[in-house]
Amino acid sequence: MAVSFATNIRPMFTDMDIAHMKNFGVLLDDFGFMRDPANAQKVLNAVSSGAMPPSNSGETSWSPDQVELFRNWITDRYQA
Repeated sequence: MAVSFATNIRPMFTDMDIAHMKNFGVLLDDFGFMRDPANAQKVLNAVSSGAMPPSNSGETSWSPDQVELFRNWITDRYQA
């Protein structure tokens, strides 16, 4: 089963994540932005290292399953 941005990936980003990262030019809710390999890799690096969400945000870090799902979406060539 292909991983879909709209169904599987976008819902993993909270409204707080989206608003905060937009201030840095990172458009977590924009498929066109996120399907760019460089952008997707930066986000993957941040969520897999635990840098996103920041520890002081009060939000829970992504689980290994969530990180793997995001990684699979990248590997599957960014399905909408």
